[in-house]
Amino acid sequence: MAGKKIRVSLVTPEVQIFEGMIDSLIVPAESGALGILPGHIPIVAQLSIGIIKLGTDEGPRYFGIQRGYIEFLFNKANILTEHAVETKYEDRDKVLKELKKEYEIVQELTEDTKKVAEAMTHLKHLNN
Repeated sequence: MAGKKIRVSLVTPEVQIFEGMIDSLIVPAESGALGILPGHIPIVAQLSIGIIKLGTDEGPRYFGIQRGYIEFLFNKANILTEHAVETKYEDRDKVLKELKKEYEIVQELTEDTKKVAEAMTHLKHLNN
């Protein structure tokens, strides 16, 4: 397998965060950290909030992500995530804390929006 690389595409709904060739990949899968090297078996996995580590020729690169999915097939990894931000090794904990906080706020707003929609539906039925 010497000389083989993995083509990675890391995208959010808004923008492509990273596209390139790497040597190794570690992602925060729902079931735990998942390491991928060239020649890995095909896989599709759900990702949790966490840090992605890309092993590049220039050294490791780190990206904080907010949930998503990875598809790995024939040395190509497609990573789709709600939100991603590049970080430095020493800032990983800070980035994770911010991503979790942001996610919790979105979840609260989603729950509040559901409650408002239910109340409006109930009011419409009362008016009929």
